[in-house]
Amino acid sequence: MASGKELTSQRLIPSTRFTLALLVSFALFILYAQRVSLAMGIVCMVNRTNINAPLNITSHSTQIHNRTIKISTKYGSQYLEDKQFFLTEFQQQILLGAHFLGYLLTLAPGGWISIKIGAKRTFAFGILLSSIATLAMVTVYYLDDFYFIIAVILRIIAGLGHGPLFPSTYTFWSMWAVPLERSTLTSIGFCSTNLGTSVTMLIGGLLCRYVSSGWVYIFLLTSMFGFIWLPLWMWLVADSPLSHRKISEQERNYICERIGISTDKKEKPSTSFASVPWKKVLRSKPIMALVISQFCNLFGLFFFYTNVGKLLTEIHRVPSQQAGYVLAGGFIFMPIVSLSTGVAADSLVRKNIMSLTNVRKLFNSLTSFIPAACMIVLCFCDHTRQLLGIITVFIFLVGSAMAYGSGYVVNFGDIAPAYSSIIFSVASALGTVGALIGNIIAGIIIKQPILEDWRKLLLLFAIIYTIGGTVYLLYGSAVPRKWARFHSEESTQNEEDESLTTLPLQTDASNITKNTEIS
Repeated sequence: MASGKELTSQRLIPSTRFTLALLVSFALFILYAQRVSLAMGIVCMVNRTNINAPLNITSHSTQIHNRTIKISTKYGSQYLEDKQFFLTEFQQQILLGAHFLGYLLTLAPGGWISIKIGAKRTFAFGILLSSIATLAMVTVYYLDDFYFIIAVILRIIAGLGHGPLFPSTYTFWSMWAVPLERSTLTSIGFCSTNLGTSVTMLIGGLLCRYVSSGWVYIFLLTSMFGFIWLPLWMWLVADSPLSHRKISEQERNYICERIGISTDKKEKPSTSFASVPWKKVLRSKPIMALVISQFCNLFGLFFFYTNVGKLLTEIHRVPSQQAGYVLAGGFIFMPIVSLSTGVAADSLVRKNIMSLTNVRKLFNSLTSFIPAACMIVLCFCDHTRQLLGIITVFIFLVGSAMAYGSGYVVNFGDIAPAYSSIIFSVASALGTVGALIGNIIAGIIIKQPILEDWRKLLLLFAIIYTIGGTVYLLYGSAVPRKWARFHSEESTQNEEDESLTTLPLQTDASNITKNTEIS
């Protein structure tokens, strides 16, 4: 058994677990960069001037087959002519939604997959598959027939690769993140998601505007990210401290003691989808509160992300270019807020200012009630209150980012470390269904681009956000269930006793130096 001094002297920076957090962050950056690559590429990939009418264009390099057009007008035309495709609005929506279809198919089983083959392999296979599919999108440039079908198939394949990645992070951190560092480590990992979006939007916009067939280079660039990341991941990452080749003995003991893994074992604890005690999961008020909170947040968040541009341009009458600046600024600022929230949460617990449960409730309340308040404010913002509307949208984005630092996103790892990836997979799939329902409801309610229609929808989402935040505030917890932790013996205690039992590292810092045994 390691001494108390050894267990408390392990700095996060530099450390093996910090290096792994950076690589997880890079992987999720790639996920979002590749996800939005088509959303940016389609801007210059599709000819929007006259989709349905015949073209009459003369150029020194023009080829028209009723479907495609090549015009050399931009930089780099000596390598690629400026080629655009004729796609109807319906075809564009199908193409944009193809990634989502593949993503949803592997999202639900993603936690089980990561446990079955290991989070390291799941990440590697997922990024490799999506990078190959994204790179293959370049071949669409050379097609004049069947390009739409090929593009849809490739986007589905990319989505299949991305689906298991988020659930895999919980499998990964269940073996690497001690409770008093979980907020910091997970926020480092998740903070890059919006950064991947904003960087791709910025670079993609420049490529589309100034480079011939800039959409080709968007796919090339985002796929190259994956191929650069892959060898680093395979060399520096392991599924657990027990199997890592370069970790120090002190850091290995520190992590294993704090999350309850025996250092005598060289294999990770065995967990499967069938081994999850689903009855206990469904009867656990804290877990159900967590699932409800995530469902309510995703219900409004996904809709807002996909429609905030329309809100700014149609209701607040913000010029599209300025609206882009607002969104880019928000997405760039979000990872800063997410990371700061994670560090602050761990600091509050480490200094015994608040318990881990109260910290989670605090930040989850902020990430629920701030967006709810913003929705209400936006109900009364039209073009005459343009500045207020812009500020409110920015605050909404910042408030939503707190979930990745110490809100519901992090809480899965607190409350059910052994099954966090599987439970998150199921909860996230339900939340995604909620997001789809939210968009369907929006389509029914918003018949015209007027504030009166938007107000009905915004009030509905404000109520849903409030419900999610209130339920978690009443029943949420960061105390791990004893049946959901890593241990070798079957517990004989009843569930009521188990609900009060914590991991070796307490959810406050009062006993951090104690060398606690797992019973």
